[in-house]
Amino acid sequence: MKRDINPCFISSYVPKKCGIATFTQNLFHSYQNSFANKGRVIAVDDQLNRNFPSEVDFVFDRNKASDYARAAEHINSSDLHVVNLQHEFGLFGGPEGRLITKLLEKLKKPVVTTVHTVLQDPNLGYYTSLMEVIQHSDRLVVMSHKAIEILQEVYYVPPEKIVMIPHGVPDLPFSDPDNFKAEMGVEGRFVLLTFGLLSPGKGVEMVLEALPGVVREHPEVIYIILGKTHPEVARIHGESYRESLQKIVRDHSLENNVMFIDKFFSNEELFRYISGANIYITPYLSPEQITSGTLAYAVGLGKVVVSTPYWYARELLADGRGRLVPFSNPKALADTLNELLSKREYLNEMSSSSYAYGREMIWSRVSEKYHALFREVCKEHSLKVIKRVSAIRKGSLDNLGNHKILNMFERITDDTGMFQFTLHGIPDLKHGYSADDAGRALEVIIRWARAVNHIDNNFSGEYRLAQKYLSFLHYVQIEDGRFHNFVSYDRRYLDEVGSEDTFGRVLAGLGSAIAWSGDQSITLFARDIFDRAIDRLPPDRPLSDFPKALAYAICGLYGYLHKYPESLKAAGLLRSGADYLIELYETNKSTNWHWFEHAVTYGNAKVPYSLMLAYNVFKDKRYLDTALESLDFLTNIQYDGTCFDLIGNKGWLYKGAKRACFDQQPIEIGYLVEAYCEALRLTRKEEYRTLATKAFNWFFGNNRLGVPVYNANYDYPLDGLHASGSNSNSGAESVISFALAVTALKETKIRKAIGNKEKRGIIKNQN
Repeated sequence: MKRDINPCFISSYVPKKCGIATFTQNLFHSYQNSFANKGRVIAVDDQLNRNFPSEVDFVFDRNKASDYARAAEHINSSDLHVVNLQHEFGLFGGPEGRLITKLLEKLKKPVVTTVHTVLQDPNLGYYTSLMEVIQHSDRLVVMSHKAIEILQEVYYVPPEKIVMIPHGVPDLPFSDPDNFKAEMGVEGRFVLLTFGLLSPGKGVEMVLEALPGVVREHPEVIYIILGKTHPEVARIHGESYRESLQKIVRDHSLENNVMFIDKFFSNEELFRYISGANIYITPYLSPEQITSGTLAYAVGLGKVVVSTPYWYARELLADGRGRLVPFSNPKALADTLNELLSKREYLNEMSSSSYAYGREMIWSRVSEKYHALFREVCKEHSLKVIKRVSAIRKGSLDNLGNHKILNMFERITDDTGMFQFTLHGIPDLKHGYSADDAGRALEVIIRWARAVNHIDNNFSGEYRLAQKYLSFLHYVQIEDGRFHNFVSYDRRYLDEVGSEDTFGRVLAGLGSAIAWSGDQSITLFARDIFDRAIDRLPPDRPLSDFPKALAYAICGLYGYLHKYPESLKAAGLLRSGADYLIELYETNKSTNWHWFEHAVTYGNAKVPYSLMLAYNVFKDKRYLDTALESLDFLTNIQYDGTCFDLIGNKGWLYKGAKRACFDQQPIEIGYLVEAYCEALRLTRKEEYRTLATKAFNWFFGNNRLGVPVYNANYDYPLDGLHASGSNSNSGAESVISFALAVTALKETKIRKAIGNKEKRGIIKNQN
């Protein structure tokens, strides 16, 4: 499964009337158009009932601290790979917008932050707020070189953490302004234009004060002031600011030369007005303006721009792409406008220069730069995870001495059996025991004893445990051969009969004990229980209609036949079971669905593994082909080339539907490692060895959250991976699954060592 980068964009979002909301919408749609509809939006707002478009996946309240944690959990539990945070202090709640830190500190995904405001001389609150964002970000995207300079000098950000990506602009053809003027109602006029949410800092007064000196020489000039009053200004002061501007117009008798258009414009409307302008003016009063979307749009559409020398304008209008005039100097502005109006051919040159420069800023190129950056930080994030895995593992497979696996089992086993659950690693007596766990524990502890026997012969501890699990299975067997599953701490049966999964798991454990115990008493005791279990079953039909239960049973029958190959009953049951799995596979298989039923749930890889065992007995190529094809399917849907991202149990994966990402369970890893090791033995393809190792590393942090599912202090695996991190408990299933993975890898390592020795002529005919 090649990993396509699937980002989420945290921002305000349309229909909110806000420049950053519009910026994010443009970036999102450009990204989707370029990269196969990837991406989602997480919107922050103070009005959660807005009619957001379909790409908005989650909305959180800017003023509610708990919502920030909820948003982080939503992102962590999703299939999103990277977060792009659009940062502006006013977007988020709390003093200086500091509530956003509550989201960032809980995120498990890499973060790319687009910084829209960088203050050169911030107060302590703003400085601290941005520093917290910087610390939680893998990269900072800025839109000007001045922003890079400030981040390095004021906030001490290393240069390699900062990336310059220009503000995006629409990809529109170079146009003659006269083509749009009739629609605008200004045909035959020379159009000056300013656009934006009106507020005192925009400097419109300066243009109005300069205009009389321009109109005297060029009466055809009309100045269009486009946009509504800024919502915060309107909320506090109403329309008093707009009215003050209108008074200036009346005082200078400019009614025929100034047009106010009081509305919020769609992109399409805005671009038509900008295209119809001859000169675009940005008369901002603050030199510290680090970016301006409207200025970027004007340059991208090939407009001649006259501006005050704020930081962003100095960069964008360099090299003759526009003209700069001093702040709050109406006369200088009037002189510049008159000069340009008298040199129309010069206007055309400037316009062409702006348009050519703007081609590097079109949204498709901007989204490509973001995509490349997302890939880079995702790769780095994966490498960090792998380094953490290595640090945590410290050669864990080799260092998992025989005593550690034994200790894991002994920690949760008493004289009766294995406890089902623990609380923070301590046995939970309230939930007692189960035959499910006894069967699986028996299978693994016998195989573990066999594996470590190649290293040392002192495995009496394993055999003491095996005797306890066998004794428990004997205790829970019913007269008809089936088994109770649940038993209380005081040894009372808690059910009438266990499930078909229980029956299969018990057979798997008994078969392992029969085949590989090396202890006559264990072999005979296990055979007695096994024979009673299958005596009632006809050999010509499958043991179960359920694939998982059938797979467990096949594993048990394989072990039984390994010890007693003359058993026609066991052979018949194994053959009918394997054939039925093939039938289920052919029934449910389709072009993009290579599985035995309509859902991928838990313990999946046991099914292809069981077919590989059936192939070992009957050499029926259908069994091996189906096993490998279905195992590869599990790989494709759960492995992204870097780590295993398992199907979660909160929804599973149903055919034709979206997969669940959490909660992820160790049982999947145990069975995947086991299946990969057997596939390696049968095919000699080294890719399966790599997959087995990668899967095992899931326990040590090579997973979607980059956190270990293993307690390195006490040496035991944890119960799973939630959206918020790893579970602190360590129950029977987790311990057994971890031990199974270690056992399968040990068995594979031993087989490889034996093979190497045989090649060198050191040993012969050793099994």
